[in-house]
Amino acid sequence: MALLAACASNPAGPSVQYLLPGAAQSALRGELPDIRLDTAGYLDQSGVIMQTSAVEVRAARQHQWAEPLPRQLARSLAARLARAGVAAPGRLEVLVTRFQGTAEGEAVIEGQWRFLGDQGTRSGAHFLERRPLPRDGYPALVEQLDAGWNAVADGIANGLTGAAR
Repeated sequence: MALLAACASNPAGPSVQYLLPGAAQSALRGELPDIRLDTAGYLDQSGVIMQTSAVEVRAARQHQWAEPLPRQLARSLAARLARAGVAAPGRLEVLVTRFQGTAEGEAVIEGQWRFLGDQGTRSGAHFLERRPLPRDGYPALVEQLDAGWNAVADGIANGLTGAAR
């Protein structure tokens, strides 16, 4: 994983752009909640984030998101909720506080969600997903971030299904 950390600070080479595979799927709106997704300030940039120590993060210069990360995450979440058959009118607020690789070779996704239903129902939870990288490199990191985000979305879908009852 030192290779990923080194790449995060290396200015040489052409730029590569990434899309989350789950963000390529579209969702029919139906009874899905109005999704309001936000990310921590340091995630709101084009470079894929690597956490190189307990207190340091770096945005890669040559490995960037092809479109803003919050937009990809929201679209992927909506598609996953639609696929799960979620019918939960209301507002879903999601805050992603970590969406990055680590020097230890993991993809980490953390945050919280809160649902405010049209009928007054409320639910929410903290989420944390850690996924080991099967190999070195940014493509492996993006794949594991996507897989972790899908797991988070499935957890939110389960929470919303329970809240709608």
